[in-house]
Amino acid sequence: MLESVDLSSVAYGDRGYEWVTGTARFAADPEHRANQGIVDLSLAPRDGHGLVRYEADVRILRPSPGAGNGRLLVVIPNRGRLGGVPFSLDAPLQMEPAAVPEPGDGFLLESGWTVAWCGWQWDVLRGPGGLGLDAPVATPGPGRMRVEFRPDTPLDSHRLSDSSPLFRFRDYPPVEGDQADAQLSVRTTPMGPARVLERESWHFDGSDSVRLEGGFQAFHWYELLYNCAFAPVVGAGLMAVRDFAAWLGREHDRRFAYGVSQSGRFLRQFLHDGMNADENGAAVFDGVLAHIASARRGEFNQRFGQPSLTHPLSPGYGPPYDAGGLLAPSRAGGVAPKLMCTNSSWEYWRGDGALLHQDPLTGEDRPEDPDCRCYLLAGTDHFGAIPMKELFPVANPVHGLDPGPLLRALFAGLVAWVVDGVEPPASAVPRRADATAVSREEVLGTFHDAVLPDLEHLPWTPALDPRSTTWPLEWGPPAVALVSAVDQGGNETAGIRLPAVACPVQAFTGWNPRRPVESLPSVLYEFVGSRLPLQDGRRLPDRADYARQVSRWAAQLVTRRHLLERDTGRVAAEALAIYDQASG
Repeated sequence: MLESVDLSSVAYGDRGYEWVTGTARFAADPEHRANQGIVDLSLAPRDGHGLVRYEADVRILRPSPGAGNGRLLVVIPNRGRLGGVPFSLDAPLQMEPAAVPEPGDGFLLESGWTVAWCGWQWDVLRGPGGLGLDAPVATPGPGRMRVEFRPDTPLDSHRLSDSSPLFRFRDYPPVEGDQADAQLSVRTTPMGPARVLERESWHFDGSDSVRLEGGFQAFHWYELLYNCAFAPVVGAGLMAVRDFAAWLGREHDRRFAYGVSQSGRFLRQFLHDGMNADENGAAVFDGVLAHIASARRGEFNQRFGQPSLTHPLSPGYGPPYDAGGLLAPSRAGGVAPKLMCTNSSWEYWRGDGALLHQDPLTGEDRPEDPDCRCYLLAGTDHFGAIPMKELFPVANPVHGLDPGPLLRALFAGLVAWVVDGVEPPASAVPRRADATAVSREEVLGTFHDAVLPDLEHLPWTPALDPRSTTWPLEWGPPAVALVSAVDQGGNETAGIRLPAVACPVQAFTGWNPRRPVESLPSVLYEFVGSRLPLQDGRRLPDRADYARQVSRWAAQLVTRRHLLERDTGRVAAEALAIYDQASG
């Protein structure tokens, strides 16, 4: 339960809002039925009342008293970052961890929403470094720990965490001693065979890093296994979000949750672990939108868990993948929310996006769940319009297709579904039934004017035991990996298509190989797509004719409730800018 909150507030611009910062303090009874699924909570220190205590950083953007619409949106921070005000356009990219979020066009604020953030990651560096959680630490004794990483540049050493040049996280220190049974291995592809390195060639550099003789090479995958006794109760983050949202929710009629990438995977874990019921059994969220989370969860409720993981396979990437499996605990308690899952083309090309709606063994279409909708945002990639993609070591030009206008229309559909009972648009995903779900090999055969990855090194999703605690992780056979079919020009035919994809002058993909490196296979670089010439060599239409095509398609998107009327000019302008670039 949330026991106390220390808050302070300042005015937020001239929008009639205030920006609230503070700390929430929690006390959890390990014996309470609502908390019994939290791994190692029973092994954490307790106070004189038998309660386990911890605290989290919280932020609230709330309207003046009496000016709100009674609706709450809880945003799950991504690696301690606020990420801006959701569903706003025209806001600048903010990388500063503790920055006050820019309002952009203030989409939610203009109608009186309350927006809140709660720290949930034990490994985020709190304070100016990020929005985090001071988790209790359990005492289970030593156990096996795994750290895996893939640098883009040579490194002398690597921290004992998922830290990178962009993100710094708390480390898992090794137990004292020589750790003779520790093991470091290396691969040259993400799913390839590993070579164990001689134990004498590497050593622990203090309690927070590992050092390899000659250094760690760029574009190699390293896995370190060692013994650790430091065991934060990682699942305390699930309880913190649940109890903070329940506390705020008392003042709101409807409550929603939103998470992007890692944060969307957190929400899938939240539902999977039955956390959408508070300690009194009441529903926490009425609606949930998980964006670019694919069919994965994460290390959000396991011993020695690393919530920050970016690349490594994890038990949380195992089944259940589909909405029925995720929502089963909530349905059993009568607290199932309406769920939307939106993904870019990249998640499909990684080999797991289709698992949301297709059988992992046969690839056959699953029936649509009555409480869930799934949407592919065709041609987009994981990073969307973020300009830093231009700096990535990829083989093909990148693109900046912006899924933002589609996302906020879909969120509006989720709200109408919850508040007014209006069914949202049907799922828009690749399907075997209409021949839009095909293999990646078939799609790559369309492209002749591009750098392609090696087919044998495409990523895939192995069968994983979601309850596994064994390292190295045991991989089962691969799940079927399906993606959207493409037209003759190379653009995807399934999902929701922006005008730039539906009325193409270039081809936009969710895949892009890493730049060629001598002696290394050609593998996909993570999270980014390609911008390529149309593969059928067609000539550009007249610009005025093209503008009319784009306007007609934008109007169709509005009719289908995939786009808001207010955003038709924006998506049309994006398509015309691409036309002008292509006509050069």
